[in-house]
Formats: sequence, C-alpha cells, structure tokens
Amino acid sequence: MLIIKAEIIFDIPNKNYTENDGITTQYPLRPAFNFGEGLLFSGTIKNDLSCDKLFYQKVYCVNVEFPTIASEAYEAVQPLIKIGMSLKIQNASNVIGVAKLLDFVYRD
Repeated sequence: MLIIKAEIIFDIPNKNYTENDGITTQYPLRPAFNFGEGLLFSGTIKNDLSCDKLFYQKVYCVNVEFPTIASEAYEAVQPLIKIGMSLKIQNASNVIGVAKLLDFVYRD
C-alpha cells in the first residue's frame, strides 16, 4: 500500500454557492488522485485534526492511504512519484482540489 503525506486544498465547488463552506469529515473521504499518464487511484484521506470539516481554500497537511496501489500498480506509479509534485484531486472527472506531495512510503 502506498501512503503519501500531502498538503491538500479543496476548491469551492461553485463560486456563487455559500450554503456549504467545506467538506464534512464525518464520513471517510475517498476521492481519486491523478498521478498523471492516465493513472487515477482512490485514496483515503486520514487527518489527525479534530475538525468536523475541511474548509474550502484552506491548506491541510494529511496522510492519504492508497490500498489499491500494491505490487504491479506500485510498479506502474512509482516512476511518476516525485516529492513536491502536484496531484489533482478528483470526483469522477471533476477536479475538486489539489494535493502537493510532501513524502511517501510503500508498505507490502
């Protein structure tokens, strides 16, 4: 499993939308992360913050676990992983934010 440490920021979904100011942390967050070259993997955002929401346009430092990146998948994505790289955070094909990779580790 690949685990990354990243700074993430979520975009405001609609510039005129003011009812909701963030994404609830009540349920697990599992958006897709785009590593480039057509490689999109679902990752579980883990944070040590005791907050009910991740506010839009605010930077958070989190760990993201990718349980589906193992063995062959890791071989495909490993050459693309670079400290400091930006990953698009997506919900289907919609880009909902960005992550800056700070560190990573792979565990069998």
